[in-house]
Amino acid sequence: MNMRFWQKTYILTLILFLVCLNAGILSLTLFTYSKSVRSAEESAGAEQYYVARSFERDLEDMLAASRAQSPSLLMTSYGNYYSERGVFLSFERNGRTVFSSLPEEIEAKSGTIFHKKIGGVRHIVICSDVSGYTMIFAKNVDSLDREFRALTLTYMLTALGVSALLAAVLYFILKSLSLPLERLRETTAKIGEGDLSVSADESGKDEFALLGKSFNSMLGTIKSQMSALEANAEKKQMLVDNMAHELRTPLTVIRGYAEYLERAAVSEEERLVASRYIVSEAERLTKMSEILLDTAYVRENPPEMAEIALDEVLCGTAERLAPKAKEKGVELVCDTENVTVSGNALLLSMLFDNLADNALKACAAGGKVVLRCSSDSASVEDNGKGMNEEELLHITEPFYRTDKSRSRAEGGAGLGLALCKNIAEAHGAKLRFESKIGKGTKVFFDFTT
Repeated sequence: MNMRFWQKTYILTLILFLVCLNAGILSLTLFTYSKSVRSAEESAGAEQYYVARSFERDLEDMLAASRAQSPSLLMTSYGNYYSERGVFLSFERNGRTVFSSLPEEIEAKSGTIFHKKIGGVRHIVICSDVSGYTMIFAKNVDSLDREFRALTLTYMLTALGVSALLAAVLYFILKSLSLPLERLRETTAKIGEGDLSVSADESGKDEFALLGKSFNSMLGTIKSQMSALEANAEKKQMLVDNMAHELRTPLTVIRGYAEYLERAAVSEEERLVASRYIVSEAERLTKMSEILLDTAYVRENPPEMAEIALDEVLCGTAERLAPKAKEKGVELVCDTENVTVSGNALLLSMLFDNLADNALKACAAGGKVVLRCSSDSASVEDNGKGMNEEELLHITEPFYRTDKSRSRAEGGAGLGLALCKNIAEAHGAKLRFESKIGKGTKVFFDFTT
């Protein structure tokens, strides 16, 4: 049978108590009995001494008054008198019994004291020399046995009552003390069944309360980690779903035009148009794969940091995108001051190139894009279409696009800002967006460390 911890504790504690209690009672009983025996022996010794001295005096007086009288008469008188008081007397001389009130013969040496049952009753026997005779004194001490039995019975009943009381009290105490553990077991069983809404009892200030708090803390950590894992799994699944969707369009275009070129009789001009579409979609697939690889690399590999001039990084971005800005008729301005930060120049260039490129795409002809930096922040500002609050919440999610038709037309995959977010996190920084429809967008790169 499987026993619980509190049941094992209950049985072991009860057994230990009963052993100690009964050992103590037995010791007390034996001590009390031993003390009673010594007291009875002392009393019998004093009484024997008194009888011996009295007999000695009476014998001397009798012999002095008349030598014709026999000492046996005096012995008989003493024997009859003390027999009524539970004392047997025997007188011997030269190994011959002169008088004896004993119901049976006893062999004893002078100067000895011992216990003997006479007629089935305990007696204290004392042997001594009195006026040339060996006197055997046997006193009835059957009361000692009766007292011992009564004392033993009293102690046993007391022990039984105390044991029963202790067993009941100990049972309820241990069971009540084990209730927090039982509730914790029930909690863990529910958690094992998948119910994470339960929690352990934290009431009180004892070890069980501390255990409950530790358990709830652990459970909270597990819940957080499970939520994070579920969210991560959802994001990964969303990434896979979106990527499959994004790949389907260019692959469909490539296959369609390839089959068109293979099966149809086309002119040179039509062949060139189909080839351009195939190359364009292939370039979009290449760009998508490169950004995904860059994102994975930044996420898995901490960048090497160095002291770099942030204003030079921004100006480099402006120089690289100047031709595209001129082609769209958008003014691209780099308004910076000398700022030195700890970072990775290549990754920061990728970040600001993406942000500035998105700003240019958002602007129509006549628009303006401004790149700025200070000691703790850099920004890319445009006066383009802008975004609403719902779009701002999802702007850094992979494959999310605010204008799907424009992004596909220009080769976008919706991965640039996801890469920017990873680069910012790798630098201990944070991307912050402010935007209004028709007013434009500001993207801040705030250094938090």
